[in-house]
Amino acid sequence: MRIIYIIPLIILAALASCISQFTPEIVSQNRFLTVNGLITDDNRSYIIRLGLSRPLDVSSEEEPATGAVVYVSDDTGNTFLFVEKRAGYYYSDSTVFTGQPGKSYTLHINHSGVEYRSSPCLLRKAPPVDSVGYEVIEREINASGETEQAVRIMLNTFDATSDNHYFRWTYDETWEINLPFNNVPIEKKICWRHEESQNILAANTEALSEDRISDLTITTFNNSTNRGQHKYSINVHQYSTSREEYEFWNSVKTISENTGGLYDVTPVTVTGNVICLTNPGDAVLGFFSVSGVSHKRIFITRPLVVPDIYNAQCIEETIDVNYHLPGLGTYIFILNIIDTDGTPPPERWDITSNISCTDCSYFASNVKPDYWDEGFND
Repeated sequence: MRIIYIIPLIILAALASCISQFTPEIVSQNRFLTVNGLITDDNRSYIIRLGLSRPLDVSSEEEPATGAVVYVSDDTGNTFLFVEKRAGYYYSDSTVFTGQPGKSYTLHINHSGVEYRSSPCLLRKAPPVDSVGYEVIEREINASGETEQAVRIMLNTFDATSDNHYFRWTYDETWEINLPFNNVPIEKKICWRHEESQNILAANTEALSEDRISDLTITTFNNSTNRGQHKYSINVHQYSTSREEYEFWNSVKTISENTGGLYDVTPVTVTGNVICLTNPGDAVLGFFSVSGVSHKRIFITRPLVVPDIYNAQCIEETIDVNYHLPGLGTYIFILNIIDTDGTPPPERWDITSNISCTDCSYFASNVKPDYWDEGFND
């Protein structure tokens, strides 16, 4: 009988001896230049951002490409220098250079003795955005059929000249923050939060009879964010792009949305419109964009009922009045003074150890945007 128990143990030991850890060999890739730049017909300073890609087996952030000579030339022989003002960021002078519709622009880079150049890019004038609107929608949030309310921002645009078939959009959002605590001074209660879009939005009208985009969803948000609590504004930027740029952004979007699983799209290098002249075999990542741009801003007041997230996140304890509380005013702060209507003790305090709950400028700006009052009074 003992042999019956010993045999399975021998088999298991033999199997275990056949299993060894497999560590795949990672071949480090070369470090390539990355380029991210945009020239428009807006009268402002343009930015060309340069970096050095990291090898696959290195987890550090991309390294800025510093000390480069960067300039843009047009098809009439003019050149415009970009000056490095912070590591890897090169700025144009808005007093001497503004992109002009109908002209072509080429980017030139010399970094560490290596020459790079983009293909010439035509600046196409962007049609105006017809409208940006919003609606409050009811959408399902799980398989049980539960729903939530959300705000959907949508856009309509039309190019009557039929000069543009490829479009891209970015946006920036600003919303007002109001801390709801009665022991916080008014100048520390109200701030404005600003964020720029990170998602890729692009579309084309090549297969349509006219260059019309209708009811395009720009973004949505629900009541898990404080965007819809008080006042919210979104500024949508519409770019008229080339087919080459459209295909670049579409490829980047496809890869970024479909990576992660064993059978997903392989995260290959997406090359853009910049080449290395010194070493033609070296890849250059990113894209030098030249696009006309138009803008449309809307203002929305209290589109959603938002839970009082500040009370939930900030109030740590409610206590009886105690002016001798250790750390009071240093690392313990009074948010609310609660009147108990003469019932002893006469007051109670809501307290927190999070100083940002006493001053919204710790996580937002206390400077009101110059367009804010006028926009919400119209």
